[in-house]
Amino acid sequence: MNKKIFLGIGILWIIIILGFVAFKEFTLKTGEEVMLKTMPIDPRDLFRGDYVILSYEIGSLDIGSLPTDTANFNQNDKVYVVLSKQDGYGTASGIYKNQPNEGLFIKGTIKNIRNSQITIEYGIESYFVPEGEGWEIQRQSGRGLEAKVAIDKFGNAIIKSIFLNGKEVKFNRDGFT
Repeated sequence: MNKKIFLGIGILWIIIILGFVAFKEFTLKTGEEVMLKTMPIDPRDLFRGDYVILSYEIGSLDIGSLPTDTANFNQNDKVYVVLSKQDGYGTASGIYKNQPNEGLFIKGTIKNIRNSQITIEYGIESYFVPEGEGWEIQRQSGRGLEAKVAIDKFGNAIIKSIFLNGKEVKFNRDGFT
């Protein structure tokens, strides 16, 4: 009996892990690509290695200047930010509590509200890089750091790559190019 329980738990964990991977792959394969303008904040975590924390232009919005389906937003609310592409970049063109039926939108969570300004996190604020590269990206970030993001039909987003000064950042043994 113990072997059956142990085997059942093992199979359950394998299914959970494969489901998580399949969910991310679905977004990467089927998601619409959009470029987002960013500003890096901090490049290092002692436990997880080097990464860049990204703050997006669409992460701080004035709800008074955007179409919405409600006048009442609260901290920790799930929201959907409708994006329109302007010059190749995604810009906010609406914010809603209810998921839109069509169009390009990204799902987020309200983290802060101050007057009509709200701060939203989308789950794409961290981008991991090889050890030793976070500080260099941070140092050069004044030139313009951008992220190419895949967004699926449910508003879930995943970072596909980052761009520095208009060029995709690729990592090799000698650093990044």
